[in-house]
Amino acid sequence: MAEEHLDVLTKSGHKTGISKPRGDVHRDGDYHRAVHMWIFAENTQQLLLQRRADCKDSWPGLWDISSAGHISAGDSSLVTARRELQEELGIVLPKDAFEMIFIFLQECVINDGKYINNEFNDVYLVTTLDPIPLGAFTLQESEVSAVKYISYEEYRSLLAKEDPDYVPYDVNVQYGRLFDIIEQRYKENTVARSLALQKQLRLYASVSLNAEVVNFLEFVTSIILLLLLKAYLFAIISFNPLFSFNWDKLCFLCNTMFTILFDHEPFS
Repeated sequence: MAEEHLDVLTKSGHKTGISKPRGDVHRDGDYHRAVHMWIFAENTQQLLLQRRADCKDSWPGLWDISSAGHISAGDSSLVTARRELQEELGIVLPKDAFEMIFIFLQECVINDGKYINNEFNDVYLVTTLDPIPLGAFTLQESEVSAVKYISYEEYRSLLAKEDPDYVPYDVNVQYGRLFDIIEQRYKENTVARSLALQKQLRLYASVSLNAEVVNFLEFVTSIILLLLLKAYLFAIISFNPLFSFNWDKLCFLCNTMFTILFDHEPFS
């Protein structure tokens, strides 16, 4: 299988018109492009992490981004993001599921200077309400050995402490934006988002359902109320010949009382 070729970029991120094999790019320290995809479960406030396969030439066996990959020469960022997610985790998502939130430049040297990573990363956020079940993922063994969910706050703390089990990212500089966006969008505005969601839901089926239930209850209440009042007064009139009252006027008063209480006329 031919080695993947990457577009070589200038330090400012522009194409040079040259493409080189992936291995040569990292050997020579050429600037190039890649994609990072983060899967975030909103209800649990968790990020999905993958454990890099032990055979990887960079950071083997460490916990890393949900999914990531180089942008091959001539390919687009979004096409690459969708393809990498499908290849590494076995899930296919529509284009609209991918939100590119920022681009950052990663510059580092590892493996005793043998692997130079000068990479412009397009960072995507894929938001789900509930976590995708771990059993739904089909892992690419040559790339991923395991997946897990972790609280974004715990993950940020581990990165800040430079935990040796996790691929290092500087959360105090550019990559801190990921956590800032999540916190601003899904934590600080939890109450407002909840109220907005409830308001949205009321625009749909619940409105007509509630209206029907209320109308039915008022209908039943009107019948019971009128029957009780009429039966009570009928008993008084029947057993007390001295008591006299205009029956039509009594019914009119009962109906008027119901109209005032329920804002519409009762069933008659």
